[in-house]
Amino acid sequence: MAVPRRSLDGRLFWVLGLVCAMYQIFFVRSAAGQTAQLSVNASPQNTQMIPENMFGIFFEEINHAGAGGLWAELVNNRGFEAGGPNTPSNIDPWLIIGDESNIIVATDRSSCFATNPIALRMEVLCESSGNDVCPPGGVGIYNPGFWGMNIEEAKVYKVSMYIMSSDSMDLTVSLTSSDGLQNLAAYTITADKEDFKEWTKVEFDLQSSERNPNSRLQLTTRTSGIVWFDQVSLMPSETYMRHGYRKDLASMLANLKPKILKFPGGNYVMGNYLSNAFRWSETVGPWEERPGHFNDVWGYWTDDGLGFFEFLQLAEDLGACPVWVVNDGASRNEQVPSATIAAFVKDVVDGIEFARGDPGTSWGSVRAAMGHPEPFQLNYISMGNQECSMHYYKENYRKFYSAIKASYPDIKIISSCDRSTISPVEPADLYDVHVYTSSGDMFSKSSMFDSTPRGGPKAIVSEYAVTGNDAGRGTLVAALAEAAFLIGLERNRSLYSTSGLASWR
Repeated sequence: MAVPRRSLDGRLFWVLGLVCAMYQIFFVRSAAGQTAQLSVNASPQNTQMIPENMFGIFFEEINHAGAGGLWAELVNNRGFEAGGPNTPSNIDPWLIIGDESNIIVATDRSSCFATNPIALRMEVLCESSGNDVCPPGGVGIYNPGFWGMNIEEAKVYKVSMYIMSSDSMDLTVSLTSSDGLQNLAAYTITADKEDFKEWTKVEFDLQSSERNPNSRLQLTTRTSGIVWFDQVSLMPSETYMRHGYRKDLASMLANLKPKILKFPGGNYVMGNYLSNAFRWSETVGPWEERPGHFNDVWGYWTDDGLGFFEFLQLAEDLGACPVWVVNDGASRNEQVPSATIAAFVKDVVDGIEFARGDPGTSWGSVRAAMGHPEPFQLNYISMGNQECSMHYYKENYRKFYSAIKASYPDIKIISSCDRSTISPVEPADLYDVHVYTSSGDMFSKSSMFDSTPRGGPKAIVSEYAVTGNDAGRGTLVAALAEAAFLIGLERNRSLYSTSGLASWR
């Protein structure tokens, strides 16, 4: 299906508006008596039909776009795993309420989850009465989330956590202001000795009485004893399509009307080192059983609540075609030789089975258990991220290509190499193009595909941006350059996939 160029969601009108703004600036600054004229021909005969599925979104876990952003989890470091496997460890951004005279906290390896063994041990040394009296508000721990939790008035938030203790308990879970003085909502957990002698999941709702955009979640008590916590979560009850995405941000994505969602990133997929690469199989299943990993490229921990399943679900919710960028055995500093790449190849084929396999298959059953028995419409695999120049890329690529096509011949495979390298010996259905350059060069690249032969593999321009000194935090010239580049892509739309993959950012 195609739509007229003149009705492309207002994109062209924005460009024209920017051009007019530049024209006005030019006109005001021109010498007296001089005039300039801008002519725009928008007559119907100049209408060009642009596929409605030509544009989409490229998502990368960068600048907390997912953890602390699109993913609605409000607790930062919910499983206390961010400090690493050795204990005691740093529990940042968790902090204590009280001091060393009345509370001691430390991580240990007592969790009930084998995949993420770290839990937090809290020892309370004070009481509500007697010689060692706790402060009036009690002692405990709190989590500020990602730069403060945005708690809205009258909204309901779902709390879940795992608790273990052999002592009696009187624990208050509350939402407060960042200084703890304003109480927005509270719930008290009371228990006798032995009630929580084994790890127990506790779930309840908190409804906020007021709004505070800089709130925190705190766990406090005035009862002495030892209690362990793990997988402490706070989620808004209302999320986009009830699938865990922040409603406001996901709605903005939906309003873009994307027809492609490429995920989970570029460098994020690779990692600086393979030990920190995105491993799809460790991001599926129950959230509390996912080990999480350190995003060493962009410098922060992610609990992987936004995992492979959630990306596929997001594409479905947005009505977009998912494009999975796979790790092909390469990080930014390492590469697996072709002789030992087989395990990585199998991992990708298993990932496709998770997305598309019948519920009776090994990985398809995992997807079905997560509430999606029907297969996802995964039809595109992007092999790596700008890795064509790496020593083993081409040889490894051929092994991935052959294995994927053998099991799923309909899947379209995207190469990181440019068009000139693709041949019957180096096959590809599409090739990926990334453009990061100055404003001036971006303007010139509006014609970069004008002379490209119309036959052969199609191009996907999956990343583009004006960068460098003339980009700043966003300038009029940079916006115009990127718009001009996109118009060049529209003009050369026949170069792109017949399925509509073309350009997104």
